[in-house]
Amino acid sequence: MNPFRPDIPPHVAEVVRSLHPDLKRLIKSAIRAIAANPECGEPLQKELVGLRKYRVRRFRIVYSVDQKAQVIRLMAVGHRRSVYEELTERIRRKTRS
Repeated sequence: MNPFRPDIPPHVAEVVRSLHPDLKRLIKSAIRAIAANPECGEPLQKELVGLRKYRVRRFRIVYSVDQKAQVIRLMAVGHRRSVYEELTERIRRKTRS
């Protein structure tokens, strides 16, 4: 089975670039793990239903899975304290405009 292709938008790539090298390495290997098995992350609830989260220390990778296109779309990478609120806010802004 071919791994899924990760789709990393510019705002997520910038966050990853700004991280400490050790954390960046962990995030990159986590993205490879998700690409190999998109079901490995836990499903999210409420406004983020349809997305999944993957834990890397205190950080979370939030992503969606497109089975047909075999793509995992990274929606956000960030500290668990703020990543969900920021993503929810970004989704709300998109649906309003």
